[in-house]
Amino acid sequence: MAALSDAAALSAAMAKLDATLAGTADDSAAAQAAALWREVGADATKKRRFPSHAAVMKEVASADYSAILECPFDARRNHASAAATRTLCAHGAVARCRVEFDGGAAYTGLFAGAPECLIRLSTAVAPATGVAKHVLGKIKHAKLFPCVAIKGLRGGAPSGNLLFAGAKTGHASADFFDRGVCTQLTHKIPAALAPAVAPFKRYSRHPLALGLSDWAAVDADGAKIADPKFPWCLALCPSATLAAPPLPPSAPFDAFIDALLTVEAGTCLYDVYAAASPKALGGATPDIARIGRVVTTSEMRYSPPDCQLIFKHQAKEEDYARRPDWLAELATPVVCHDGARGTAEKHCGSKFFDAHVAKRPR
Repeated sequence: MAALSDAAALSAAMAKLDATLAGTADDSAAAQAAALWREVGADATKKRRFPSHAAVMKEVASADYSAILECPFDARRNHASAAATRTLCAHGAVARCRVEFDGGAAYTGLFAGAPECLIRLSTAVAPATGVAKHVLGKIKHAKLFPCVAIKGLRGGAPSGNLLFAGAKTGHASADFFDRGVCTQLTHKIPAALAPAVAPFKRYSRHPLALGLSDWAAVDADGAKIADPKFPWCLALCPSATLAAPPLPPSAPFDAFIDALLTVEAGTCLYDVYAAASPKALGGATPDIARIGRVVTTSEMRYSPPDCQLIFKHQAKEEDYARRPDWLAELATPVVCHDGARGTAEKHCGSKFFDAHVAKRPR
């Protein structure tokens, strides 16, 4: 706990340093967001080279993820152990945004409103090619492996970060918004991906789920919450009003970035859905609540592998430390997206939420 407190103090100091370097001593959420936004932007017309699958697997197997779990820094230069460039999610697009939450939401901190955020949209890896295409099963058909990161800035305090991913097997569409993303992945792991998941077990007993309690622990003004209230799982479902520019069949897979760069300020990207607890997802009709939406407040900018933005990951153990009653609920029986049976912990991911949300009036 002392180490985490030291890390939080360091992050707050770095936020002030960033503001000072930007020419202002203001460490409000708006000033922090503006300073980080100035870090974003590169020539999107240059050829985008994605790391090979072999390079990604090597990076995942050897990287030290302890720093990104423990130290809530916002810029890569502020931490000596942060790699100079990304291997996973190498290329993407970033926008400033706000996350609007419905007034009836029973959650705290940034769940009460996050007006100053940055969102990064990327694909985890490039499509499989060569030999890999013949040994990866369903993955060989995928064009994109969508990932979304949201950084909520908080005045005089470390940022809150939410991380989302789509299905591990990706999806065959070149439309980034073809499907939703979720804060956890299912435990159905293709044999080809097992080596990529194994290293994360060194850091968490729940390596396929990410924590949400930090987002609820401090509000947008930097005020700490004595008793944070947060959901068990979040999903982002593409807004029904979002119309992505069509891509020609011959377009390269990374043309999704060019399409994202046409998104304008004021666009609703996602509706935010929450499962209050593992138990809430039991039965044929899971209790999935729409609690808000993500709206851009700027244009999109290209984000290359060496973009300074970095997003803290929160181990799920921190959520369970506050809500130990959820551990027993992880075995709650659920009906999966394809009608099969499973449990809340092992079988609830982006496809689960997409399928059940699609059945509801929107």
